[in-house]
Amino acid sequence: MAPKAILVHNASAGIREPSLEDLTAMIEAAGYRVKYRNSKAPDLEAKLDKQGDLVVAAGGDGTIAKVAKILLSKPEQGAPLAILPIGTSNNIALSLGITEPPEALIPRWNETPLRKLSHGIAHAHWGEQRFIEGVGLGSLAEATTPKPKQTKDRSAKGRRRRITEGRIAFRHAIKHAKPERLYVTVDGTRIEDEVVLIEILNIAQVGPRLRLAPNADPGDNLLDVAYVTTEHRNALLAWLDALIEDDLDAGVVGPPPVAVVPGAKVTIAWNGMDLRIDDKFPLMPGQATAPSADTKNGKKKKTSDEADEKAKRDKVDLVTIEIAERQLEILAPAGKANGVAAKRAGKKEKGRWEKPRAI
Repeated sequence: MAPKAILVHNASAGIREPSLEDLTAMIEAAGYRVKYRNSKAPDLEAKLDKQGDLVVAAGGDGTIAKVAKILLSKPEQGAPLAILPIGTSNNIALSLGITEPPEALIPRWNETPLRKLSHGIAHAHWGEQRFIEGVGLGSLAEATTPKPKQTKDRSAKGRRRRITEGRIAFRHAIKHAKPERLYVTVDGTRIEDEVVLIEILNIAQVGPRLRLAPNADPGDNLLDVAYVTTEHRNALLAWLDALIEDDLDAGVVGPPPVAVVPGAKVTIAWNGMDLRIDDKFPLMPGQATAPSADTKNGKKKKTSDEADEKAKRDKVDLVTIEIAERQLEILAPAGKANGVAAKRAGKKEKGRWEKPRAI
């Protein structure tokens, strides 16, 4: 009997092609029996208890991260994960060097090596949440706050337009961002500065294909703390201008003016600015916010800027972000991802994955 592939598909992701029928036919042509799972099914986690010989995630970053986190929540991983990027930004796939369309990837699965994908956990007063992409605070989180859903143009041209619109929104957020005092500790080393952006990344890029941590290796068990100080705001705006004008597929724009510090454990003194974990905004009852006014006898009383800053400092919450022990086995090209060596930590790649033989 042919090996079984569990296909988790998001029919509304990114672009409309290939269709579910086309994906199924391509996977069957590669020698698999296909079992379909809807990525939006409420019981998806239960349906992935029996994983088969290969789990295939076809969709955008949200779908890929969702499936990866479900597999990581299982007592042990029974099958590797293959990624078919059909979303808008496809940041996870691109960070792993997966740049080709499904019709080019699927026939070569038997020649594709197994690699490791790390994941992280964010802890705060609202509990803990796992992530694949990263944690963002401030400008990029603000620019990517969910908007009312609109009809999506699912053509390749529509995808390019959405990415460009996302970059423009991010540029606007950076231009008008109020500087925040950053208090962060990375593996015991303290960093303090005035910033307009901070992203704690497990992968090289985030949001509308913003490669903010070009040297990030998704499998090295390290996070990359990327931040931009106020003195480099104009340089970041200039980089974004070039990125907005760039051909989406050419990738000719150089590295961003971003400071990047790698580490396995990050602690941030968080004062209530926008917080994003992967593409989600966690519900945070009792969220620490800096009051701009006191109330006395039912009337608001203005406070000085100095008092505002003191209120912020007095009401910070600690967010701890760290790499989890478990890694996920995935099928991804060996060597370089996004032009960056995939062996930053000096780790060797594993051997080629061999498809289970038919019985």
